[in-house]
Amino acid sequence: MILFAGDPHGSYDHIYPFIKEQENVALIILGDLQLTTSDELDKLAKHCDIWFIHGNHDSKTISAFDSIWGSEWQSRNLHNRVVDIQGTRIAGLGGVFRGQIWMPPNRPMFFDPIHYCQYSPQEKIWRGGVPLRHRTSIFPSDIEILENQQADVLICHEAPKPHPMGFQVINDLAMKMGVKLVFHGHHHENFTYRTKYPYKITNVGFRSLADAEGNYLLQTTDDREK
Repeated sequence: MILFAGDPHGSYDHIYPFIKEQENVALIILGDLQLTTSDELDKLAKHCDIWFIHGNHDSKTISAFDSIWGSEWQSRNLHNRVVDIQGTRIAGLGGVFRGQIWMPPNRPMFFDPIHYCQYSPQEKIWRGGVPLRHRTSIFPSDIEILENQQADVLICHEAPKPHPMGFQVINDLAMKMGVKLVFHGHHHENFTYRTKYPYKITNVGFRSLADAEGNYLLQTTDDREK
């Protein structure tokens, strides 16, 4: 059984009732894990097979970044690859578009992280690469890595069209990869789009869960600021 989890933002208690009552669960988190340590993933892993992509909040602090890329859990990041999970080929595109790197449909400022570093002053280099913030920025090279591969499902943090804040470049990627389903997070609503595309798009919202067909198992409203 494959479950898709919308942005947890550091809280995972809502997931346990669904993974404890089922066997052989693969849990795929759609970004914004927002960890301070990797302990939460270690606890979840006792009950399910964990995979994820990163979101914009996963490079907001050094502790959030190190909880993923500074731990063994970095091997479970699906970003820029296709992995067979329970017989389903799942492709991952983590991160967000940022104007300092690339804001489609505008032309990119930089093609890849190496290009960025070549044209950046030394004070902007962090740990030998792009700044912490841009460790979760999407570069054109990320799309290029995926677009010649095939998959059944594309997961991304950013939204495709027709979300009003979505990006056509993600739709184009889904078409090239031949996927039948797209799941995304980032925007904290829950809805399935009615589209002209030959694949189903599901927005899995804040601390929400959906199954592999895009049916919601848990829908949560983000009321943190209320």
